[in-house]
Amino acid sequence: MTEFSLQDFYLFVRLAESLSVAAVARERNEHPSQVSRALSRMETECGLRLFHRSTHGLSLTDDGCVFLEHAQRISHNASILADDLASRSNRVSGLVRISVPCILAEYVLIPNLPDLVDRHAELNVSLHISDRQVDMSTEGIDIAIRAGIPPRDTHVARKLGSHRRALYASPAYLAVRGMPRSPRDLVHHDLIANAAVTAHNQWPFDGDNELSTLPVAGRILADNTAAIVSLTRANLGIGRINKVIGKELVAHGRLTQVLEDYEDTTEFDIAAVTLAPRNHVPKISVCLDFLSECFRKFREDT
Repeated sequence: MTEFSLQDFYLFVRLAESLSVAAVARERNEHPSQVSRALSRMETECGLRLFHRSTHGLSLTDDGCVFLEHAQRISHNASILADDLASRSNRVSGLVRISVPCILAEYVLIPNLPDLVDRHAELNVSLHISDRQVDMSTEGIDIAIRAGIPPRDTHVARKLGSHRRALYASPAYLAVRGMPRSPRDLVHHDLIANAAVTAHNQWPFDGDNELSTLPVAGRILADNTAAIVSLTRANLGIGRINKVIGKELVAHGRLTQVLEDYEDTTEFDIAAVTLAPRNHVPKISVCLDFLSECFRKFREDT
């Protein structure tokens, strides 16, 4: 008879997500050989090869994909059961998976995260940092922080604030290339584009009758917003950046706002989204309250 523990299913899901024995071993504070033996035991139990091994890491076999579907379902149901039991006791414990865009992770969430974990000793947090819009139900995400994306009917959204975007460059870049005086001057500058979200490469302007939107191909592109900030700070061109974060960098002398008189005033809501049945689970509720504190400056006048 094939027997697997709940921990086996958790381990398998993490291996499928990371495709690295070494990475999972580090997470679990174990030697990689322990993780490899656990995986080999699972394969022996079911008599199937679940992963291909190579010097580049792991890849799922067809049988492994089937095993993963069941492992995800079992792990998810076990988490729901634990949450329901915790709700009855109001105990804040367990793992919360938070999806967050790169720039908001680096400049907002991570600097404040010690406050959350210090308050709740039994709470574990897994950050999924990407500008990609995740599928919360299939990827096991408890909270997704989203900017400018309306929630689905099956989601509950708590507004954290709002923001708009503006153009910035480093003082060193502007000292060499000069300050553009109108949007039309941007054709003489290096512009940093977004390789992942093409809509972000349509730069809008107010107050210029001849040019309301500039399509930006970009001499340099990056696939996440945090990298665009880094490239802009590294004197590589003009980037379009979240204004709340841009203002802080301006205050520290690291960036200068460009074409302020032509700034587009369109605002985008930032929300913390949860799946409807889970927003009252204690561990998720405290995280939502924490996020509301983190994003307080996004509720101030930008």
